[in-house]
Amino acid sequence: MRLDSLHHVIFGARDLDLQEAFCTDFGLLTAERTDDRLVMRTRGGDEACYVAIKAAADGFIGFAFAVEDAAMLDEAVVELGAERQPDLDLPGGGQCVALTDPDGNRVLLVHGSARREAGERYEDLLINTPFEKHRFGRQQSGREVGPARLWRLGHLGLFVRNYAASAAWYGQHLGLIGSDVYHVPGVPQAKIVGFHRLDRGEEWVDHHTLALMQDERGGCHHVSFEAHDYEAQLRTHRYLGGKDYEPIWGVGRHPHGSHVFDVWRSPDGARFETFSDTDLLRKSDGTNVHDISAVVMDVWSDDEPSRYFI
Repeated sequence: MRLDSLHHVIFGARDLDLQEAFCTDFGLLTAERTDDRLVMRTRGGDEACYVAIKAAADGFIGFAFAVEDAAMLDEAVVELGAERQPDLDLPGGGQCVALTDPDGNRVLLVHGSARREAGERYEDLLINTPFEKHRFGRQQSGREVGPARLWRLGHLGLFVRNYAASAAWYGQHLGLIGSDVYHVPGVPQAKIVGFHRLDRGEEWVDHHTLALMQDERGGCHHVSFEAHDYEAQLRTHRYLGGKDYEPIWGVGRHPHGSHVFDVWRSPDGARFETFSDTDLLRKSDGTNVHDISAVVMDVWSDDEPSRYFI
């Protein structure tokens, strides 16, 4: 199974007005809004990446991957027991089938969604170091303090009740490969956290598209969207702080994947993250395994990692 990317995430939300206001401030753009549903998109060309359905309780419902060709949908039905679905009822449309993972999360496979022209991007930063100079006779390009310009849905973090079972399911059914996997201190066979990437052979892909973290709560830990760079993230962090939203962590850099991250809590209690500057890997790069006691949450901070998971 050759997956292309994440396609969209689905949440239930009690208050769509509050959720839309937060998503807009965070940097997403409204694609559709009714009394019963909110659909948001990025500037990167997708027609839909985040869906909130009016519900009696807030919570994670499921998510979708885009697949390389329509034949893979048939393959999923025959070989994986996926259920055929009506054409996707979202802006952009597409064909889809549905699977259910070991934690009961709905996992859609989608093909044929329409895309739009990408939005305007910032100019890249020109960085002067002690050893290389790139900016002469000019100031650094101006950036607004405001919502992020988000370019795609990049990855998703899930709480899973049994890491081994979930990692096996996503590996065997959808081909995901562990990039960095953590085990209980001193017990290498007891793996409890993993960052998993797409298998696209020797094509470069993000360090991870799905993070699996063993936790009895289940559900979604965070949903992450790619920003232009750390400068954009810091300016948006300042903007969101002025709106009195709750920061989960602040701007930091993960040791594995190397990406710069910034996490905020949305009105429905979910964690929304921006990321930039992630590592790229191929299938041949294999899997690294670590004792979790030796891993820090943020190489720029001494803060205890526990609050990242509350």
